[in-house]
Amino acid sequence: MGVKPNDNDNPDNNYVFSRKAGRSIIERRPVFAPDGESVLLIVENLVRVYNIQTGDCSRTLETETPVRELVAVQFPENEEYNLYGCSNSGCVTIWTWENGAVLREINLQLPEEMKIMTFDLLDSNECFITAFRPYNRNLYLATYSVKTGNLIHEYIDTSPFYYNIVRVAVGWCYGDRFAAIVNGTARVYIQNLYQPHVRTEIVNHNKFRILSVAAHYNDNAIAVTDAFGRVTIFRGNLYDYRNVAREVLHWHFLPPLAVCFSVQGNYVMSGGMEKVLVKWTLGHLANKANEKIFIPRLPGMIRFITANSSHVAITLTNNSVVIASAQLRVLSTLLECGGLSPVARAINTALVYHRPLDALLMSGRTGHLQLYSTASDKVLYNIDITEINSTPSERKNLLPLETEITCVTVSGNGTWLVTSEYRNDGITYPEEKLKFWLAQKKNPSPFKLNTCVNLSHGGCNVVSLALNFRGHFCVSAGTDQKIRIWKRESTILPHKKIITWSCVTACYYSSGTAQFLSHNILNNFKIGEKVDKGRVETMPYLTEVGRDDDIIGRILNIHREHSFFNRRMINDGERHDEFNMGGVAISQDGSLIAAWFGCKLTLWDSHLCSLRSTLTHPALRPKGMQVQFGSNDAAHYLVCTTERCLAVWSLLSLTVKWYVQLHPTCLAADPASNKMAITTVNNDVYIFTPHSSTPLMVHKGLLDPRSGVFRQCTFAAAAKDHVRLYVMRNNSEIYCLEPAQSDEGRLEAISRRNMPASKFGALLAEHRVSEVLGVRPAQLQPDDLLSLGRNVISQFLSAAPHMMPPMSLLCTPILEHISGQKVSEAAEEEEEIEEMDVDAQSSDDEEVDKKLDIPPSPKIAELWTPNYEEVKEKRLKKILNEPFLDLHDSQTIFE
Repeated sequence: MGVKPNDNDNPDNNYVFSRKAGRSIIERRPVFAPDGESVLLIVENLVRVYNIQTGDCSRTLETETPVRELVAVQFPENEEYNLYGCSNSGCVTIWTWENGAVLREINLQLPEEMKIMTFDLLDSNECFITAFRPYNRNLYLATYSVKTGNLIHEYIDTSPFYYNIVRVAVGWCYGDRFAAIVNGTARVYIQNLYQPHVRTEIVNHNKFRILSVAAHYNDNAIAVTDAFGRVTIFRGNLYDYRNVAREVLHWHFLPPLAVCFSVQGNYVMSGGMEKVLVKWTLGHLANKANEKIFIPRLPGMIRFITANSSHVAITLTNNSVVIASAQLRVLSTLLECGGLSPVARAINTALVYHRPLDALLMSGRTGHLQLYSTASDKVLYNIDITEINSTPSERKNLLPLETEITCVTVSGNGTWLVTSEYRNDGITYPEEKLKFWLAQKKNPSPFKLNTCVNLSHGGCNVVSLALNFRGHFCVSAGTDQKIRIWKRESTILPHKKIITWSCVTACYYSSGTAQFLSHNILNNFKIGEKVDKGRVETMPYLTEVGRDDDIIGRILNIHREHSFFNRRMINDGERHDEFNMGGVAISQDGSLIAAWFGCKLTLWDSHLCSLRSTLTHPALRPKGMQVQFGSNDAAHYLVCTTERCLAVWSLLSLTVKWYVQLHPTCLAADPASNKMAITTVNNDVYIFTPHSSTPLMVHKGLLDPRSGVFRQCTFAAAAKDHVRLYVMRNNSEIYCLEPAQSDEGRLEAISRRNMPASKFGALLAEHRVSEVLGVRPAQLQPDDLLSLGRNVISQFLSAAPHMMPPMSLLCTPILEHISGQKVSEAAEEEEEIEEMDVDAQSSDDEEVDKKLDIPPSPKIAELWTPNYEEVKEKRLKKILNEPFLDLHDSQTIFE
């Protein structure tokens, strides 16, 4: 056994590491193009332009000066030719809308250490911004010139506090531009932008917190939403709170997070945590006052609403934007990977590669899996795994615990998909299911549910799943300290064939499971919820601001939340490290099952379901995490990880061959080769084979671990001996480590100098058979033969005995390989190719080259060549010469 120190750093410059998907498209408000055919979305430091009808990204706008994040983009009201955008550092970029070129860039003269929060364009000359300093909680309000970047007005008297909520709306009031600012309190701050001394504060009734604001395009009116679920319209002189009329629209039961006026101002739209968009008819339309139209069952909570004269864009928390018509008919959905719930981020669902579809299966919104195509870099499907409605929220519980997908695995041939789902609120009995899905081609969904097993592990969470290559049997490990073996069974009926999955047996290594089944997490359902008589539910989020546990502020930023739920709420056996279940794996031939039971790595016979061996080592404490079998010539190796090391076991000697001390987060094996990959907490990626402790490829510190750690990785199909590795950070961002593109795969530009002189010359190939030069095989020296034989013998001895074919089939190829005999079929076919006759008089501008005389190369001496034709002729002669039946014997039999 050898111990490998972690000091090797040999990155491969032929590989590139790039982000493929997972960018947030819901951070900022979408903007419609002036022609009404496109919608603009801010994606970090660039702008994507999507076509409304097709939903495809038509082009991308970038800044010339590198910026970290764009805050907003906007078209001026009376100008449709230019697009204005601003970064969080104050860099204003102006693009020409027709061709997307950068017209100019202006840096706003901001005070030091200012970070811009919102940007609103007043006209083509001025803009209004809100900003704040990290050490100062007061918001900074000012107007700047977008031509020169100079300060125009600074509103010192209006400086609300910053509570992680900032919403700004700019409108008109008596011919002057005003800004309505909301910071999550019960107040709306109204500031006249042309007269800094004119300002007011409108206080909400009952002191409920105001969450969003929208301004009317023409009239003196604004709309606000509060935490109690009301939409309030303020009309009149907005600079004097005593002369403001209020109209309250109340349908929402939960806090609405967004509100928007229509372009003509006859309607107002609101939405929030109910996942329903409501379109209200305003009161001045007497015939249809307070009429409501809905878009129900949206896949996420509503963050922003934007409307033009013909369409509505709805930004949802599942990292998508829904485009609907003015009559609230959904037209298309702009979807990006991500949108995970906080529980899904905590449990770290697997990232699986589906080889037939060339796609990745990963977590999506609650109860769904996303099928992401690696060829087109798009989300193809949202697969509903749980097939249940989302749990409705309550005022006392805005984020209920829903059924989440905990584990996912797919067979090597892509035929079967196995998923597990779990829900445990500590009051009712835990909900736990194991589902088997069959792949289908000509159907709307790529997978069809075949078998559903309720309480497959008695209500305990499934922590790991494994399928063999052909999908014949499956292994699941749960927190009930058992691994269960599931096998596929076929039942033939008169008119059809039924395939189902059933449990063969349950295997356990510990002394029993009574201590885990008697855990109070599984028995609290017997007691139920204790409710005191006359108890009054207090909901501080309705009125209180600035709390550390402000649920409203966290819900508004739920797409960036990683610590909403603790992992202990998912794993009910977290405290018993000695018998904690880890990963499971199935060998390449399907004969062995490896499973972690605490710090003990056990090997089980998949056919007899019996324990074969137990592997322990002091370096593998306190508990194991993941395990993988090697593939191809490394099938006799077993690779496992703990929280502090990576170890490789040899199944022939049942000893540790080598191990490395590091902090791994994920282990992946390539089923098409002997390569493996491991990621660490420092975002290091190692590509290695179990044969050697020296990695094939090392990439250290690919990303800053403070912004996210690699939690999952998987191999994808790659050409030849190359590696294509996909990794996912805990915020659902997808990155790929793949070979750099070379010039060989690109199309050459045809210049007019290389074009043929005549039309007939265009039909002739540039290179013909007569011009191809044959490659002369090099003569092998005795030293080369000796080294070649040693390589063959070493490869032969490195394979596992149970993976070897019979010796009778190996003798001839080994002798031929050692002797250096390489008679390829391509060489024999070249001799049979006839030379094509070319008429030299067919073109006046072309000349035909004469065939070069190449002497034939001598063949290598062969030790022995099997002659199957002679053996066949001998057998035929024997059959023809000897009679088929003996006349004497046949005569005695028939008598």
